[in-house]
This record gives sequence, C-alpha cells and structure tokens, in this order.
Amino acid sequence: MEVDYRVIDGAVNLTGLATILSGEGLKYLENGRAQFYALIVFAAVLGFVILYSVI
Repeated sequence: MEVDYRVIDGAVNLTGLATILSGEGLKYLENGRAQFYALIVFAAVLGFVILYSVI
C-alpha cells in the first residue's frame, strides 16, 4: 500500500505538476505570429546543429 501511495501517486502527481509548469511557461511564447514561431523553430534547429557538431 505504501509503494502505491509513494511511487504510483508520486509519478502521477509529478506528471501533472510538470504539465502545469510547462503550460505556464509556454503561454508567454504563444502570441499568434507565424514569424515568431518560425524563429523559435530556427533557433531550436540551430541549437541542435551546434550541439551535435560539438559532440
């Protein structure tokens, strides 16, 4: 019973908390402008290219 409470419920609660925190953070990035979304995608791709070129 203790494992169910600590492990299973803890994992579910952690997932919910991560969803809430990521949603709160992402709502400031959503402004409806396609140019801004393209800039975010470009920055992410550039970040991956730099990351994988260093490794």
